[in-house]
Formats: sequence, C-alpha cells, structure tokens
Amino acid sequence: MTIDTNLTRRVVYEEEYTLYNINSEETMLLLKEKIPHYRDVKINVSDENGDLIIQFYTEAEDQRHFNRTLKVFKKTFCDFIITPPNTSLETVLFQLVRDKKYHISTAESCTGGMLSSRIINVSGSSSIIEEAFITYSEDAKMKILGVDESCFEAYGTFSIECAEEMARCLKKITNCELGIAITGIAGPSGGTETNPVGTVYFGFAFLDKLFSYKKWFSGDRTMVRKKAVSFALAEAIVIIKTTK
Repeated sequence: MTIDTNLTRRVVYEEEYTLYNINSEETMLLLKEKIPHYRDVKINVSDENGDLIIQFYTEAEDQRHFNRTLKVFKKTFCDFIITPPNTSLETVLFQLVRDKKYHISTAESCTGGMLSSRIINVSGSSSIIEEAFITYSEDAKMKILGVDESCFEAYGTFSIECAEEMARCLKKITNCELGIAITGIAGPSGGTETNPVGTVYFGFAFLDKLFSYKKWFSGDRTMVRKKAVSFALAEAIVIIKTTK
C-alpha cells in the first residue's frame, strides 16, 4: 500500500525502516492515528519486494518537522522496527552473524534459492554462508538433507514436522550454528483445505534449539515467495538476538 509515489520529488532528507510482525493495513491505521501530519513530510509504505518498508522523506531544507515525525514514529512502532535506518534485513543478519562468528546454511523448497540469494546480496557474505541447497522434491530432501521418508508419510511435505526435520538435518550435515529450512505452496495451484496456496512452513535449527512456524502469505506466486524470504530473514534476526 502506498501513500505517495511521486518519482520526480527532490529529496532533501530521507530515512526508511523495515517493519516486522505487523502488516501494511495495520501500519496504515497506526500512521493515520498516531503520526502527525506535516505538509512537508511525505510517507511511503510498501511491501512490493516482500519486506514491509516505511519511508520518510522531505523536500524542505528545514528538518524540524521531519525529525518530529521520526521521533513519534520510532516511539509508536518501536515493537515493529527491525532494522536501523536505511539498512536491509540481509545486512542486519549478516552483521549479527559475522559479529558472533556464526555460520548459516539454507534448504529451500518453494522459495527456490531466493533466501540464499538475499543473504549473498551482502558483500562479504562468504564469511557467514558456506552451503545452500534447493531441495524442491521429497527425493531431494531425503538424498541431500537426509530427511527420513517416514516424515513425509506421517505428516506430509508441507508440515511443521517436515520443516523441523529439514532444518535439523541441514544443521547436522553442514555443521553450522543456524540452519534455515522452507517448504510450502507458492501457487497458483497445489493448495488444499489444510494447506491453501500461500501456506509456508519454516524450520530454524539454532545452536541446540529448534523453532518452527506455519505462515500464510497473500499475493501471487512471486509475492508469496518474496514474503516467505522476508519472514525467514527477520525471524532469523529475532532468534539470534533473543535465544539464550
């Protein structure tokens, strides 16, 4: 959802942040309710690339209204801001993992390499990611990761149990600190009553702990995949920061 899309603007000051655990509709409501309106401060909200990004800019040389807006925004959205200003999710994850001297590995199904591609966007990423797999079929999940066939027979490919087992096996074979696994239905076909199109399962094997999530994302095939990758990056940041 976009408030302003004027591509010819002359920006004097600009800051953008990535939000997490809030959707674009909720963001818009909070903005209208809490954020003061100044004619010289423009706000743009977009999730077209999967990440929910809120951008503030002004064409005015006087920065007072801009700073006041940002101050209220940071207070109002403090529980949802996951990146410093003008910093991508993958950059935050890279810096966090590098500083702790950890390593990441990935096993992707429906996202088809999008997650590892985002991580590798950051210069120096070879210091944190050594192995990334696209395990699209059940055979690939068994052959490459070592997932037992009984997991698919008991729970199905699209399940919490499968995502957890993918992550656990991934961490074991790569000897990394964080293994991230994704499996789901990006569409446009293949959905069921239990797992409609847009359903994605995530497994995170971090140190000696295992985390798993079932999420549903709206949009077409590409958007579902982008949103799944955004969730994986953001949740990886949260897990590393909060797990003791």
